[in-house]
Amino acid sequence: MNGKNFQRQLLNLYWLSRLGMAAIWCWTAYVSWFVYPQALSLAWLQRIGISQSAELMLATACLFDLLMGLASAACASRLLWQAQIVCVLAYSLVIAVGLPEFLIHPFGPISKNIAVLCCLGYLSIMEANRSA
Repeated sequence: MNGKNFQRQLLNLYWLSRLGMAAIWCWTAYVSWFVYPQALSLAWLQRIGISQSAELMLATACLFDLLMGLASAACASRLLWQAQIVCVLAYSLVIAVGLPEFLIHPFGPISKNIAVLCCLGYLSIMEANRSA
């Protein structure tokens, strides 16, 4: 494979990864607010210690996820990818500690974040190279 073809493939992977991240964030916001039973989400928030403002926290998290998705599609930057890395790590840690059953869930809602973090790392590296 020559260098030009490799660079084109990396660029294609960059755009697929970027749109994939946008889709994950937007889908999560949509499903969390409109599809998944909010009573269950609110119960989970209460289990991790958010009881007084659980509804506001859920709404804020959904809006945040939507904004992350839109930013991923429209105005990506290295800072955005790094902020998403911090967010995914924080979400994962809170869930792992507060809802440990998700660590061994057969669908891997926490373990799949390893791949998401790798993708975000790749996007961060590519963004730095695109800016250079």
